[in-house]
This record gives sequence, C-alpha cells and structure tokens, in this order.
Amino acid sequence: MTATSHHLLSVIAPCRNEAAFIDAFCDAVLRQQLPAGWRMEVLIADGESDDGTRERLQERCARDERLALVANPGRIVSTGLNACIARARGEVIARLDIHTQFAPDYLARCIETLERSGADNVGGPWVAQGAGPMGQAIAAAFQCRWVVGGARSRDQGYEGAVDTVYLGCWRRDTFARFGLFDEALVRNQDDEHNLRLRLGGG
Repeated sequence: MTATSHHLLSVIAPCRNEAAFIDAFCDAVLRQQLPAGWRMEVLIADGESDDGTRERLQERCARDERLALVANPGRIVSTGLNACIARARGEVIARLDIHTQFAPDYLARCIETLERSGADNVGGPWVAQGAGPMGQAIAAAFQCRWVVGGARSRDQGYEGAVDTVYLGCWRRDTFARFGLFDEALVRNQDDEHNLRLRLGGG
C-alpha cells in the first residue's frame, strides 16, 4: 500500500423513527478510530420516519460528506440493510445499530480480525444493558446462561467460531457468495444470513 492509497469501509445502519437517538449514533460512529490507510462512509437507511429523523439526517449529511441517507421504502431492517449494501462502495462492510454502544476501536478491531482470522463474518460480543430496575432485570436475563444456553456470541471472554455474529462485518465478496438478507424476514434476518453462510462453508 502506498502512502496515498486508501481502503474504504462502508458502515451500514437501518433506522426508523429514531429522532431521539440519531445524533448520538452519528457522533459515535464518526469518532471511530480506523486503522491507518482506512476511511469510511456511513450509510443510514431511513424507513420512512415520521418523527423528524429523516430531516435530522438530511442536516447531518449536508454537514459531513461521510454520512449518506439511503431510502428504505420497505421500512424493515432487512430491506434497509440490502438498500445500504447496494449503495456501499467499501471493500469491507460493517453493520451498526442505532441503539448499540461500541468501543472507540470497534471497527478497527473488526477489520483486523477479518484480516487475521480469514473468517467471512466477524463482530464483538453481544452484551445487554438496561436502564431502571425492569431494564436491568431484562438485561441480566439476556446474559444469563440459563436463558441463552451456551451462546458464545454473548461471552465477552471468547474468541472463535460462533453460530451467529451480532450485527456483523464482512468483506464485500461475502454477499456475492452467500447473497443478501432475506427481505421476507421482519426479524432474525441476521440469524438466517449467518446460518446460510455456515451451511455454505463460510
């Protein structure tokens, strides 16, 4: 790689009616520390929000060329992800969600892990946090082995093969090999995609 060459990471995120959270998400993703020689674009698919999210995103996109608003007339997560992937220009594609908090080097570690492991999909552990007594109780159950069994994707101390990766980070050619997300699924489109990937040898 020469000093003037760059790699491009495409960050994709679906959303709908997230006016209360969209600014914090944009700020957090734009602060991500990328490896040397990498730059990013952030594609946010808005599912026809009616709470001001779209207008706020338009303002943010006008101020920062790294941000791009993508139409999602299908309004669900799977159609939003596929709309973003169709627009993505990066050699690596990483999904983030509006309500998820990430370490400042999360994307850099995903890129490094893709390169080091040769895996087709990588990501960090899925750790629930709740606000208030009820939210905290739900989060505790979400992390409890009695509830989730031996799901290694929720184990913060584990690195290795898992059944499904939370969110995900892929090389672009992974989607060419295994296809996009199933738009018939309103939920669990990530689990189905990871199953298809594993059954296909990924």
